[in-house]
Amino acid sequence: MKKLIVVMIAAFMPVILTAQNTPLSSLYDRYASEPGFETTEILPGSMSFDWEKTADNVQVKEMMQNIESIRILKFKSDKPNADQDILWKKMQKTAAGEQYTEVVTVNADKVRVNMFMMKGPDGNTREIAMLERDEKGIMMVTVT
Repeated sequence: MKKLIVVMIAAFMPVILTAQNTPLSSLYDRYASEPGFETTEILPGSMSFDWEKTADNVQVKEMMQNIESIRILKFKSDKPNADQDILWKKMQKTAAGEQYTEVVTVNADKVRVNMFMMKGPDGNTREIAMLERDEKGIMMVTVT
């Protein structure tokens, strides 16, 4: 019986893990090991912060405890190129899907920033994403 349970867990683990991914997380995973990209992943659940000990706001504490990951993907270029344009279009297309709602757009001198939110099936915020492009490159930050 134990062997059957272990086999079932092993069989369903990939399904469970991919169910946790969001479209922009999948994009991060795709480019994380590509040359020219810098990536950072922070897992707040595995660390504690000094300010948490003195903070009185219960909602802020709960929000910080519910963050699964903060992921940052950077693509830097000395000058705009075709690869940068293709990546930007992929990011915009991914975030423009039905699952995301655009909440902020900033177009300034040679800088563009878009912020998106994704709601989970329970109605709670599942992911917040910021996409930024300037003359030096592109950055995507997701908070899941």
